[in-house]
Amino acid sequence: MKFFLRSLILTSTAALLSACASTPDPAVICSSEWIAPRAETAINRIEKRAKSSFRTLSKASKTWSAGKTPGPIQMYSLSRALKSLEKELTQGQGIKDLKMVAKTCNNPNIIKNSMRDLMRRQGVSDRLIQQIEDFPIYQNAISSITEPEPVTPSR
Repeated sequence: MKFFLRSLILTSTAALLSACASTPDPAVICSSEWIAPRAETAINRIEKRAKSSFRTLSKASKTWSAGKTPGPIQMYSLSRALKSLEKELTQGQGIKDLKMVAKTCNNPNIIKNSMRDLMRRQGVSDRLIQQIEDFPIYQNAISSITEPEPVTPSR
């Protein structure tokens, strides 16, 4: 029994030490060859899950680009699309993966640039992209990478 317990402790210690030794160094892995495929995979997940939202945003941006104001039905659709996009940008697996890459490399611009490229690819105008980037929810998604979550005192 003593031998088994010692073996278990030694094996556990060796496993923990080897895990620490194999943790990648951000300075080594944060090259464009490492970042690009991971960011692209994450963006593809977001694009797949939010395709209808982006389609609605694109239609609204075309209306604004033509100098017109969207009607009430289009504004309602736009509101729903923004709520759906908000959900994807706060809870979706794609944004979680993108945040992981950005945190690993300590570069929040990875998210900002990837999302901007995605919205342009979907046909959203630069004017609407700027408005989306100014939304507090979007700003919160970006700032949560560089700033830790605030600790709220319990009462």
